[in-house]
Amino acid sequence: MELVCPAGNIDKLSYAYAYGADTAYIGLKRFSLRIKADNFYEDEYKRVIELKKKYPQKRLFCALNIAFHNHDLKMFLQNLDYFKQYPIDAFIVQDLGLVPILQKEFPGTHLHLSTQASCMNKEAVKMYHSLGFKRVVLGREVSLDEIREIKDACPEMELECFAHGAMCIAYSGRCLMSAYLTGRSAQSGFCSH
Repeated sequence: MELVCPAGNIDKLSYAYAYGADTAYIGLKRFSLRIKADNFYEDEYKRVIELKKKYPQKRLFCALNIAFHNHDLKMFLQNLDYFKQYPIDAFIVQDLGLVPILQKEFPGTHLHLSTQASCMNKEAVKMYHSLGFKRVVLGREVSLDEIREIKDACPEMELECFAHGAMCIAYSGRCLMSAYLTGRSAQSGFCSH
């Protein structure tokens, strides 16, 4: 079992590690659904590196879980050298278009499927495994019995489940209500929830 906690800024990352999280996940500016968090930018990678040295057994995941538009993808590619400065152990993604880019540019870094992808069955998990994913963060609607069935069907895949957090109206955050009612797209991190 692993406790994975969000860290919206450098102080929260430090607290997560100090108070028992095995792993923390961060977002990089403009590419995480936690748009209201401070997220990470500029030279904060230096402080992250120092924290990883202080807590060598702890892991760092990076959420790149927005639904990428072409302009987002272009901006991501323009910032690759900056992102490579972070000691990232795994990327959490929903957009399959990123997979070949991440595999090429970050060859030793694991891929985790975001809950935003709404993966809820054993055949989908097998397919993501064939694409090179090491972990699937299952859709929040999956029952304990279904989790067992999925694990039995694909024992080599790591499975992650939310133990705490918001349950969106639509399946695993594919909510258009925020965009429709307020003009704020949940898939770009601006959910009005």
